[in-house]
Amino acid sequence: MSENVWINRVLSIFKDIDKIFVFGAGNYGKDLKILLSKYGLFDSYIDNDIEKQRNGFCNENVISLNECLKKANNNYIVIAASSENSINISEQLQNSGLILYEDYCTMDYFLKKIFPVISYYKYNKLYTNLVQITLTERCTLKCKKCAHACWNVPINVKDMSFETAKESADYFFSKYDFVNEFVLIGGEPFLYKYLKDIIQYIGEKYRNKINIFSLTTNGTIIPEAEIISLFHRYNITLRVSDYSQTLPYLADRYRELYDKFQNNDVRIWKTNNKNAWFDYGFGEFDRHNDIHNLKKAFSECSTECREVRGNKYYYCVMARTVSDNMNLNLGQDDYIDLNSVKDKRELLQFELGNIDKGYLEMCNYCRGAEAKKYLIPAAEQRSKNE
Repeated sequence: MSENVWINRVLSIFKDIDKIFVFGAGNYGKDLKILLSKYGLFDSYIDNDIEKQRNGFCNENVISLNECLKKANNNYIVIAASSENSINISEQLQNSGLILYEDYCTMDYFLKKIFPVISYYKYNKLYTNLVQITLTERCTLKCKKCAHACWNVPINVKDMSFETAKESADYFFSKYDFVNEFVLIGGEPFLYKYLKDIIQYIGEKYRNKINIFSLTTNGTIIPEAEIISLFHRYNITLRVSDYSQTLPYLADRYRELYDKFQNNDVRIWKTNNKNAWFDYGFGEFDRHNDIHNLKKAFSECSTECREVRGNKYYYCVMARTVSDNMNLNLGQDDYIDLNSVKDKRELLQFELGNIDKGYLEMCNYCRGAEAKKYLIPAAEQRSKNE
């Protein structure tokens, strides 16, 4: 389906939609509710938990699905739950006569595919789901299958300058009106010399344009107290890639990290609960420049991980970092120059996957969506001889 056909379909579905119900009164639902409320779209939570229906959630009403179906005429349901629970909820909705995409969808699908269209065409706001600034490619670990190939980066390599980090935020927010999640990443971002400064800069200047402001860490570094206090001040979420199952010696470090941030009332999201990574095949996989296969792989992947680097806006952060860190010199033009964008619709088309070639050069060497079939232990370390 072409992007213009998709836009018309979304606008047709949401032409008369007044409010959105969030199915899932939990952490996922809470974040979605905050986003929808900024657009005046949130109605109520739906949840199967009787206790939540009685007491509400975060000072909002929680109703049953039956109540929703009785009161909803021009409304839509978004499932905000884990992947496992989303499957069960979807079955419940279908058994109630609702149609996937026409009447409801998952939160991931809504934020990536539907909401950018609604935001721009109904509210005149350019929106994206997730964007990252890679502050440093350096890392404290040497993981064999790192999705950013940071294992190949010397610990003394030069980081992004503070000026470029500021410019990255400035360029992005000069075009985008709102982002669901704005992430500071690495490598290991707690290695970044100017972390305190860039947190303050973004927090003071752009926090009102960000739903979730976050930083992703491998948890090997305990930052100084001043940085932790900034997480509290600017309501920054700490995303921790917890590798204690693969690297048991880190367990005590994680406990210390969690204690320090929790004592400052900072929200922590632990990732990698299943202790597994996708193997994207970097360095060994090759599509042999099969154009049909490349376009198909790009379409099926539909990554949400944008990266802003100065005035350059990359569709896939992994494509850029792996190419640079493995010295592949691929995809040198696979970005949009934010400084030259005159019409925001160009960026909306980019968000929806409408790029000139129909694929990225790095797609040739990446398994994309197929990587989920290739599970490997998370964070296995390279030996000194590798």
